[in-house]
Amino acid sequence: MCDQRILMEKSCAGACKEGADVSIQMSICHPEEERLRSMSLEELKEEVKKLRMLAVKSATTLHDLAEEGLPHRWEEIPKVAQDVYEVHRLYHKAKKILEERSKT
Repeated sequence: MCDQRILMEKSCAGACKEGADVSIQMSICHPEEERLRSMSLEELKEEVKKLRMLAVKSATTLHDLAEEGLPHRWEEIPKVAQDVYEVHRLYHKAKKILEERSKT
């Protein structure tokens, strides 16, 4: 089991190998986390801003599909929902890291 799984709120994709080096685990299982943590504070702030804009845009896309596209475009629901989920997941991960780094 990945040691990082507990620290990252069970976000491990399951690719970690038991007994593997933690740095290897991070690069295999948590490449987004590693990329976000390697950014400077200013880069991270810009990334959070960018992700927030994408999150708002994706939520609008989902809303528009629900309001204007249904029932005719019902096949698009899984794809749009997955895209919205991924953008919001990454936004909240980046925001959490920014909050942690801003405290120190």
